[in-house]
Amino acid sequence: MKIKRNVMAATALALTTAAVFATQPATAATQAATQAAAVCPTGYLCLQPSAPSAKAVLVKQGDSRSFSGGLQVSQVSNQTGVAYCVSSTPYGYTLGAKKTATRTHTVLSVKPAGVCAA
Repeated sequence: MKIKRNVMAATALALTTAAVFATQPATAATQAATQAAAVCPTGYLCLQPSAPSAKAVLVKQGDSRSFSGGLQVSQVSNQTGVAYCVSSTPYGYTLGAKKTATRTHTVLSVKPAGVCAA
């Protein structure tokens, strides 16, 4: 009887745990942010293309990169020690060190921040 009670208790615990995780809201943006932050190495600016299976584009700290025709991204993660100017459509912005921008936009170029063009 003791073994049967242990099995039943373990089963109940597993079902309760599964139910708790199943009821937790997990948005695609949250999952993408967690995944991107985990895969963007320190010392790089990472651009995650909007295409689900596309690999992130990595730009080493201090480097600039231009994208002919633009690169549609869902997230830009700056895991460097410097801010970056992100020229994009429909807007340009400065992305601070250790910051992430999660929004769909088309990036034209990135460069270490000095004075970013408006």
